[in-house]
Amino acid sequence: MGDDRPIGIFDSGLGGLTVVNAMAKALPKESFIYVGDTARVPYGDKNADTIRMYGRQIISFLQEKGVKAVIAACGTISSNVMEDLWKEFDLPIIDVVRPGIDACLDLCKTQNKKRVGVIATEATIKSGFFQRTLKEKNPHLVIEAKACPLFVPLIEKGLTDNAAAVQIVEDCLKDWQHNPLDVLILGCTHYPLLSPILKQVLGNDTVQVDMAVATLEVAAKVLTENNMLKKSNEAFSEFYVSGDTEKFNEMGRQITATLIQAQKVFWK
Repeated sequence: MGDDRPIGIFDSGLGGLTVVNAMAKALPKESFIYVGDTARVPYGDKNADTIRMYGRQIISFLQEKGVKAVIAACGTISSNVMEDLWKEFDLPIIDVVRPGIDACLDLCKTQNKKRVGVIATEATIKSGFFQRTLKEKNPHLVIEAKACPLFVPLIEKGLTDNAAAVQIVEDCLKDWQHNPLDVLILGCTHYPLLSPILKQVLGNDTVQVDMAVATLEVAAKVLTENNMLKKSNEAFSEFYVSGDTEKFNEMGRQITATLIQAQKVFWK
């Protein structure tokens, strides 16, 4: 059978493009429609009601565009309001947090890792979802979580390769420099864009868990089980942003190494 409709992917801004990169490897035949809510980024300092409203608006927009499934490539939405959105919408919605947690647990089990760090937005850390779920599934883990509110604005401004970025990361994670982690969960899809600096600050022995990679493995499984994998080879991509299209196009080109021509979206 198969299903040639596109997959919807959304995030508060540029971070979900790490999911686009993972999709190019895991599901290269699939078409997708990406929404970056760049006018309202970051989500991490918003309350749950506001975050829920944002998620509802974006998924409704993607439904109108005829997507077959949605990847919520936003850790803040995934950890705070995912259950509500699952109840509201009648299509597969795959979050990034749960696959990321499962990938971490598998890594800890197979490589006998015990000390886990989680970095994410303020709203995600405050929700306690990562900490609670990891502990429930493996009580032996030592879990530390840190909110890193400056990381997303840093990435959205394209400041990921300068001395200021290194200093900001060091200031946020200095405790872990002296007490090294076994595993670090990048609890926001923006954060893989800081991966080289995180490695520089925390060292090569700390294994980073990229939620985007884990999520695409889950997405491939969901699409396969529901006979929704694309059959034709004529793939397309569309990008929509609520903020500055030119800035997004330039930053997106750097992140994905492809030409992006985003269109403006206005929320109802």
